[in-house]
Amino acid sequence: MYGIAGNAIFGMNIFKGERPMKILIVDDDPLTLEAIRCCLVAGGNEVIAASSGFDAIGIAKNEHPDLIISDIMMPEMSGLSLLCLLKQVYFSRIPVIIISSLDKADVILSSLGLGADDFISKPIDFDRLSSRVKSYYLD
Repeated sequence: MYGIAGNAIFGMNIFKGERPMKILIVDDDPLTLEAIRCCLVAGGNEVIAASSGFDAIGIAKNEHPDLIISDIMMPEMSGLSLLCLLKQVYFSRIPVIIISSLDKADVILSSLGLGADDFISKPIDFDRLSSRVKSYYLD
């Protein structure tokens, strides 16, 4: 369902009335991907989905997202490994929000220490996610 080609939806950003923010979401759980996608599309954003860290790197190189939202616990490449690659090698200026059910202080601090711009615990509060995404909107 989700792969390298991703799943893009286009719309007008209802918060600013300008071009949609392009957001890459990364999670190995298709239900979580779809729930986040629906939330972000409802906010008028363009959404691209990846089901693994490896897919996300390829998509990010081709699509140049404005924001990346990634889970931590994924097979093959963890969200923290993805974060390191994105921040240190590829896209140091793209904001990254980490989402995870691992919401202990050491995990949150590790995420932020590796370059995450924000951390949202699962289960996801979609009002909070929408608010955080709006705060990264690029004028």
